[in-house]
Amino acid sequence: MQMLQNEADYRGWIMAELFMVREPRDTTLFVEQEIEDFIFDARPTAYPCIAVMVQTKGEPAVCEPKFIYKEQIFDWAHQMGFGFGS
Repeated sequence: MQMLQNEADYRGWIMAELFMVREPRDTTLFVEQEIEDFIFDARPTAYPCIAVMVQTKGEPAVCEPKFIYKEQIFDWAHQMGFGFGS
């Protein structure tokens, strides 16, 4: 689980978590355009957000990124009784 503040955070997180690449030069195992296409298609719709990798339903060996946005966090906090005007 990782909090992402911007696109640079997202790119670093997705490369490390999904592609297991820590340094840009380590991408030789993958076709660069495939990586860029996936990064673009899987990106969050807004920042900040919480990013987490989850197993794909029906394919336990495959993971995919999911994002939790601040509206959901506020909703959960409200349900748990945290202030926020209640």
